[in-house]
Amino acid sequence: MENNEKTKPKYSNDEFLEYSRKIIAHPNYREMPDIFGDRGEIQWEAPSNRQSGKFQDTHHKRREWWRQKALSIGIDPSIGDTWISKTAKAIHPFGSKPCKKCGKILNIAYAYPNQHLFARIKRLPYIDDTFELSIIEHVCDLLNRLEDKFGPKIYNDLPILFATTSIIIPPLAKNLNTWKKFLMDVYIPEEPRMLSPGAMSNPPDRLDGFHSFNRCCRASADTGRTTENLRSYVTDRRVFEYWVDGDWVAADRLMGQVRSNSIFEQEVCFNTKQGGIHPKPCQADHIGPISLGFTHRPQFQLLCKSCNSGKNNRMYLSDVRLLIAAENAGERIISWFAKEIWDRRKAAVADAETALRLSKLLRDNRHTYMFLLKELLDRGFYTFLASLLHLQEADFNPEFSGLKARNHLTYFDSITKRPRTTKYANEQKARRIRIAFTSLADYHKKNNRSAFVIQNNHSEIEFSAGFKRLEILKSVTNDLDIKIAKIVGKVELSESDLRELARTLSDIMFSNSESFSSVQYHFDRGMVEVAKELDEMWSTDRYVRSAPNEIIE
Repeated sequence: MENNEKTKPKYSNDEFLEYSRKIIAHPNYREMPDIFGDRGEIQWEAPSNRQSGKFQDTHHKRREWWRQKALSIGIDPSIGDTWISKTAKAIHPFGSKPCKKCGKILNIAYAYPNQHLFARIKRLPYIDDTFELSIIEHVCDLLNRLEDKFGPKIYNDLPILFATTSIIIPPLAKNLNTWKKFLMDVYIPEEPRMLSPGAMSNPPDRLDGFHSFNRCCRASADTGRTTENLRSYVTDRRVFEYWVDGDWVAADRLMGQVRSNSIFEQEVCFNTKQGGIHPKPCQADHIGPISLGFTHRPQFQLLCKSCNSGKNNRMYLSDVRLLIAAENAGERIISWFAKEIWDRRKAAVADAETALRLSKLLRDNRHTYMFLLKELLDRGFYTFLASLLHLQEADFNPEFSGLKARNHLTYFDSITKRPRTTKYANEQKARRIRIAFTSLADYHKKNNRSAFVIQNNHSEIEFSAGFKRLEILKSVTNDLDIKIAKIVGKVELSESDLRELARTLSDIMFSNSESFSSVQYHFDRGMVEVAKELDEMWSTDRYVRSAPNEIIE
């Protein structure tokens, strides 16, 4: 068969093309009728409404193929209407498939939360709209996030969340591994109404027996369905959260406390004194927005839902004053890539206009940082990128003592960090690597993203020096770079592979700490040069004359 563009099926991405080739070569689909068209292209679809042509009967021939396949594996096609979908699931060799439109790999099993489960989650008293819910997040990953944010109290609510009339949930130990095992071994195989599959079954219309468009894209790509507003698992906010500095474990845990601890339930919004309606309970607001480069740290300002939403990626004068006070008290409030421009201009903030002006400077500084991350991603320097994720924080389980709210801010008397088990710590690191890299790759796929990036000779010299040092380090990082590249390419790694990746990364970073530090030095200096140029633009029209709502991207 010729290997040219004319003989290729019309698929939107290489992942789906490679998957289709594996399927047709697999013995489970041997003797599938009419696999190839006249030009040698793969005939993935076999619609039932073909009225003429050589392949007008392909649909009917394939249906008979599926009937024979069902009989061969002990499924009776004369009983009920579900025999054909059961057969498709039973013979599928991989358990997951890429989406024809975007290439994202999802399980074919009922492993993803749907609106029924979301409705129950939203009724929990400690959940608000800042807790992201996604229809393409595996239910076990959702469970991980719930436990991370809210601690062991979630186990009292899980039997209610997952209750169905068809599945009896036995008394289970209140720990993550027990519940994940129950979900994987018992709950998901029963196809409960609280969950949905990553891809709907569709034999004989599709060669593998499943819709070409996965759950991620089906509403927007399948013209036969009503268009829905499917929320992406990866949002801009998540990108910023993962690629800033800070103790993310403690910050996440305290954010969960704001939503779940009665200490904070009756606290009023920071902006109450300004008048207006500020319904309780309040949400946890980063005083310094992570979208501007401030750290993800365990202190929050209490804002009502509307005030928190309206703040977006800008600061007010009160925010700057609070941040400077925290910094003077010894807190690290700003990430490495934004520290220089913050230090140069924080003292110039004297009113609402200059606070907004600094916000816009920090925004453009962040655009430049994201451009740097893209360069590192495109060049394959994945191990160094992973060193920016502060994975070491997962080695400890933070516990707060003396939690309180004062002047609409969260405080605590002390924080105790107890070591986690190595297995659990590596699981958390692996999950952080996976989400951080996939979200970064998806962030840069947005074609209509408007970004003002600072590029000058001085910063380019420093960035180039960093890239050269990373090339030298390739002999050390190459194997790990290849493994992380699979994540970037949306290849599903097993949990054991991810845990081994996290462990290997820690070993490499520890044994080559001086080399990584020298690379970081050049990128630090590069961002200093970016800050110098932004500093010179403080009084230009771009930053002085924009209306407040223009800061929203």
